[in-house]
Amino acid sequence: MNQRQDLASAVMERDRSRSRMRMVTVTVGAASLATAGVVAYNVPGPAHTTAVSGTTTTPAAQPSAANQQPGDDGGDGGGGAVTVPSGTFGQAPAQATSGGS
Repeated sequence: MNQRQDLASAVMERDRSRSRMRMVTVTVGAASLATAGVVAYNVPGPAHTTAVSGTTTTPAAQPSAANQQPGDDGGDGGGGAVTVPSGTFGQAPAQATSGGS
């Protein structure tokens, strides 16, 4: 009968250990989720600013619509390659501001 008591106490001890591990796992998971939320809240969003260098660039000359033949899309027929003038990669053309009315 002593073996049954030993077995029962071993099973109860195992259940208590599993319960502790479950509680630790839930606690650590909740803490990591809260930490991730705090970090995500404090990380700055993408900056939508554009740097202005003060130089004015002129866009490349394009054929006008008056010079195009019917069915001509204005391309050069060379596979759609686009030539960008040096120093203008990624820069938007300068915009003038009006005085308003």
